Amino acid sequence: MKCPNCLKGKVFPAVPHKNFPTEGIYCDICHGTNILPSHIKYDPTLGDIWKGSRISKGFTLREQSKQLKINVIKLSKMERGYFYDEGMTISWRDK
Repeated sequence: MKCPNCLKGKVFPAVPHKNFPTEGIYCDICHGTNILPSHIKYDPTLGDIWKGSRISKGFTLREQSKQLKINVIKLSKMERGYFYDEGMTISWRDK
């Protein structure tokens, strides 16, 4: 599957600015290959559910990641729909 996060292996800001390279930076999901790795499952609908649940409970991304004991970067990726195939069974309803 083509990586839904990037364009030809690189990401660009939504609004260009002087501190971001004009040639883009390598995608942190596919690492510049433009192919979604097989150990990552992409489900943006589930990501929206996770994010909606967190926001409805009034948690910031950092607060929720501390509560779930996972890295804030990983939680951010999950909220964007990128799930790493590690048997993730964490449910906010359980916390």
